[in-house]
Amino acid sequence: MKKAVAFLSIFVAIPSLSLAEMPQHTETCVAVKQEDIAVLFDRWNEALKTGDPLKVVANYAPKSVLLPTLSGKARFTAEEKAEYFRHFLENQPEGRIDSRTIEIDCNTAIDEGLYTFVFRKTGAVARARYTFTYKWDGKQWLITSHHSSKLPSEQTPLDEPVNAVTQHAEVCVAVSEKEIDALLERWKDSIKSGNPHKVMTHYAPKSVLLPLSSMKPRLTLDDKEEYFRHFLKNKPLVHIKSHTTELDCNTAISEGFYTYIFEKTGTIVNARYSMVFKWDGLQWLITSHHSSVSPN
Repeated sequence: MKKAVAFLSIFVAIPSLSLAEMPQHTETCVAVKQEDIAVLFDRWNEALKTGDPLKVVANYAPKSVLLPTLSGKARFTAEEKAEYFRHFLENQPEGRIDSRTIEIDCNTAIDEGLYTFVFRKTGAVARARYTFTYKWDGKQWLITSHHSSKLPSEQTPLDEPVNAVTQHAEVCVAVSEKEIDALLERWKDSIKSGNPHKVMTHYAPKSVLLPLSSMKPRLTLDDKEEYFRHFLKNKPLVHIKSHTTELDCNTAISEGFYTYIFEKTGTIVNARYSMVFKWDGLQWLITSHHSSVSPN
């Protein structure tokens, strides 16, 4: 994983270009409906119930990131994911969706919300938050990013792929990893400012925040601002420890590990994050942000 680096000068240059002047390319986008994306969780859940870690891993793209519920280690390779699920499946988990939002873009879809696992072997029940990012690889939808975390109040110890034939073309604005890194740095600076209004300028009107210290998903800008108004009272500073960046048509995903240092209390919290940035025609904004305390 790469260390995050600030490239603020590059980011500042972006707004000075008109859309016509920006490098662009066209991508063919496969049509998909929300119910087509919803069934992908069912496919993943059916794989869980088989008890076979390889069948679960088959739902993930070769290049994908798993930030698991019960492990502080990010899993990148198929072997690492299989090793995690081998232990996770021992207690016979079965999942169900409690609440969700689904967002669809060109060959990308994000399903996020709350889910519950029932472990049939032990009878234990665990509620958690999830973010699945799916991408169309030309033949099927696969998971490229999966961030799962316990609810903050609990921080203690299928089928054939859906085939859509309708297509449309989307103009894709070119962006580099350095420019996305610069967006992350600007978000960090807004956290440091202590001003919730500055933080909110980074989020799209239609966006989802699964916060570090609240079990409630924040869907509206008012909900998010209310959360940050309380969160910023302890003067947090953010340090990016490691991260990866994935670029797609008008979409970028930055995910990894960061540390919060709360200057008012001296508290240090190691956490994981997944952020999805999208181009709205004028600027890049966060449409999905999942933050969770790193499991021990």
